[in-house]
Amino acid sequence: MSSTSVWVAITYIGGWILSMRIFGYFWKNRKLAINNAEPWFSENIPKSQYIALLQQTDPEATETQLKAALLRRAVEGVARVLSMREDKQVLASLVKQGTVGDDIWIEFTLSEKELEQEIMAIVAEANTFKEGWGQTILQTASEVLMHEKNKKTEQEMKLKREEQARQKALKEERKEQTRLTNEKNREARLEKERAKALQELLTEDTPKSPKKPASPKRKK
Repeated sequence: MSSTSVWVAITYIGGWILSMRIFGYFWKNRKLAINNAEPWFSENIPKSQYIALLQQTDPEATETQLKAALLRRAVEGVARVLSMREDKQVLASLVKQGTVGDDIWIEFTLSEKELEQEIMAIVAEANTFKEGWGQTILQTASEVLMHEKNKKTEQEMKLKREEQARQKALKEERKEQTRLTNEKNREARLEKERAKALQELLTEDTPKSPKKPASPKRKK
């Protein structure tokens, strides 16, 4: 084998080893990023409450309580699905622009898979209570969620109207206080002017004392 062929082989093997090291480095960092990824959502409280009811023994939770807790868990699941749909479009655009790093996308995709498993678990649990309930529980949860959102919106609008009415009443009260203060100041000013005018009038009407006649000079 010529020296040129040997160097070509050495260069090829060296490049292959270097590429494997680079691949291993990035793969290791990716695994670390996945392992250290934080959940997209905070703790799923309705899920924890449902599991706690299942494990409750003294006394055991009734079927009505369990169904209500499972429906609340489904409502939370639907809310998270809708939220992730909105977040996904925005996040994908930000990742494409390079505004956010891949670690954020990893956190999102992992949470998305966990949410898919949660939805499947809810459907399976629903079918344990009544066959076919799993096909309708998510629809029911969506209706409950929409009702709660509408109720919250109405409550916020009511509070907003009450705040606007309070601000208007406060503004009118300040306006009335300003009017009363101006009226009081005007009356005080007029009273002062009347007192001054009366004093001037009294001064003009007071008779002046007559001058005494000069004494005649004595003749020497």
